[in-house]
Formats: sequence, C-alpha cells, structure tokens
Amino acid sequence: MKISTALDRARKYERRGESAEAAAGYAEAAGALEARGDLASAVAVRARQARALADAGRVRDALRILDAAERAAAGLPDAGGLRAVLDGQAAHVLEGAGRVKEARGRALAALDGFRALGDGRRAGRVAVHAARLAVRESGPRAAVPALRELLAVLAPDGEAHRRVAALLEEAERRPDRDHDVVVTHPGAAPWGRLAAALAVGAHLAVGNGAAWNLPDGRDEDPAGVRERLAQSWGVTDAEGWREQIDALLHAENSDPAIQAVLDLRRPEQDEYAWQDAITAWCSGEDIADETARELVGLSTLILRYEARFRADGLLGPGDRVATVSGYDYGRAVNMARWGRNAGFCDAATAEECVLRAGDLARRSYGSWEEFSAGYTLGRLLRFDEGEFGTWYDRSIAAHRILTGAPDSPWRTLAWG
Repeated sequence: MKISTALDRARKYERRGESAEAAAGYAEAAGALEARGDLASAVAVRARQARALADAGRVRDALRILDAAERAAAGLPDAGGLRAVLDGQAAHVLEGAGRVKEARGRALAALDGFRALGDGRRAGRVAVHAARLAVRESGPRAAVPALRELLAVLAPDGEAHRRVAALLEEAERRPDRDHDVVVTHPGAAPWGRLAAALAVGAHLAVGNGAAWNLPDGRDEDPAGVRERLAQSWGVTDAEGWREQIDALLHAENSDPAIQAVLDLRRPEQDEYAWQDAITAWCSGEDIADETARELVGLSTLILRYEARFRADGLLGPGDRVATVSGYDYGRAVNMARWGRNAGFCDAATAEECVLRAGDLARRSYGSWEEFSAGYTLGRLLRFDEGEFGTWYDRSIAAHRILTGAPDSPWRTLAWG
C-alpha cells in the first residue's frame, strides 16, 4: 500500500473518532517511511500515532511511541518545523496522561515554532490548545494572565483569536461559579411574545449567569459588555454593532460551508451517499479538490456530533440537525441586549431585533429541543472542533438546564 494511501486512511479514521484504527494506520505509514529512509517524516507520523493512541485510551503505549519519536528527532535537523510538529502532538499525548503542566509547556513551544515558520494556521491551533490547558491547569481566574498573553500574539481577525478571547471572557466573567443557572429577573415579564423571543438567547444567558428576560441586559456591567463586544466581536461603536446584528439576523456570521454541507444531505441518506453528493456538488461548482476534501471531512464531524447528541439526549433516535442558523439567531438576541446596554442602539431597535430573531428561529425549527440542537452544533463546530471538551460539556449542561429546570423559559413558554 502506498504511504499516501495509508496516511489518508488514518486521517479518515481520525476524523470519525476511530482512534485505535487511526493509530494502526499511522504506524503502517511510519514504518514505510522508516524503511524508505525518510526519518523526519517518519518521526512526524509517529507523533500522530502517539496522539491517536492517547485518544484511544492507550496512554502507556502513546508515551512509549512519543519517547521513541523524541529520541529519533534528537539526531535530525529541524527541517520543516519537525520540532514544532512534535511539540504540538506531544501536548495532546501528555494531556491524555494527565501531565497538564508539561502539556501546556509543549503547546507553547509548538506555538513559538510555528510562529517562527510563519505558519499562522498551525500556530492558531496550538494557541487554542495552550489556552485550554492553561484553564485546566490552574483554573479560570489564575489562567487570565496566560490567556491575555496568548491573545497578544494572535492575529486579531483570526479564528484562534476569537476562540481564545471567548475563553478569556468566560474566565473573567465567571471564574468562581461551577454551575450554569437560569436567572429570571423579577422586574421583567417572563411571558409574552418578547419573552419568548428573549428565550431564544437563553443559551448564552444561562452560561453567563445573566437574566434571560431582560431586554436591556441591565444586570450586566456596561463597561464589561463594551469590553466583551470589542474583544470578541470587534464592535466599538453603533456602526459596528449594526453590522454584526445584521449578519446574525441573516445567519451570515457562521461558516457558510456548514449549511452548504447540511443542505446536500437527503432523508435516510447514509454517510457515503452524503459524501458522494458533496463531492459531486463540488465538481459541478468547480471547487478545488482540497476544499472538497475539507467539506467531506466536515460532514464526518457533523455525524460524530449528532451521534454524541443522541447519546446525550439532544437528539432522538434517527434525528438529525437540518440547520445551524439557530446559533446566529440565539446570539442575535444577546447582541441586541448588549447593544442596548452598551449604548449602541435604543430600546425600540433592540426590541425589534430580538423579536425578529425569535420569529426567524421559529420558522427554522419545530421545538425548543430542535432549536437547541441546531444552536449547539453551530457553536461546537466553531469552537470545539471535535475535541468534545469544555465547550461540549458546557453546551450540553445549558441544554439540559433549559429543557429540564422547572423555572426554565423553555418549560414555561410554548414554542411557536
């Protein structure tokens, strides 16, 4: 079997979450590379094998393979950033072994290596991993300085910057609270059309410990809201706020590739037929082969999330997510609240945006549960990237609270 074929097969297993099979594929490819004398490439692939083994729960084997790769790399030139690649994979293996401090150190070393190479894409990935490790190592409050340092070296318009900024925002807002809660403000109505629309934004309200039914978000500090809008959204004035709220209300803030891939899926279609449909569509649209492969990989990731959603109660047996537009509509509700709080719009404008977001959500989904699954998938595809980590856990927690707590607006307000 060709080395490229073995690598492609291993990556496919990895995308599906079949880590043991991926590890076997990487081992096969690494062995072939070693036999050919391409030792640098073999070390990089061995590092991937170690990570796959760690993901499969075989941590002892993963550490053994990683140690062998480290020793082999010591006698090789650092061609193509081999050391950065090794550091990046080692961070995942060491995290799996519970050696979080060491893992963070290796992630930071990988970040420095990829930045020196000018590889912004991989630098961004390891920066996000380093940020997660900082929070895991020392807790949210203590991790704030480290998160700020990471933000300072990331391009402000990049996805990695947005993700680390979100972690920083979470750490600064709720460092000492372990559980998300439903907060209903006694000074605002918990029923009626406006309340039902505000409840579309309840995922974020629950996560932030804010009152879901306050259209002006007055329980949040205006200075903190303005800082959040500036850091996470690039919004510093009324014009910027208008641009963001319009994008959210048109469901244009999320990656359009997600909806394009979902729209190509047909009822009762299996994974392979869906992939064939994506490939055929890409061919007809003259889309580059690399992009086509990325879209097929996206479909696989969606299936992994949906399978986990069924196991965790977000989806029923056989149910699927048809659209992630709810992620934009839910955030639009909060963007309207924040805009009014920050002084970027008046009360009438904020209320109009909230009501519109609520109406759009109800046209797209048939129930609170269906909306939540779409919202959650959109959020996880943006931030979690198949890690099933903190973003996943907190999203599931919010869903369960909103669908199960007696005081949740999703229990007291009908959908539609």
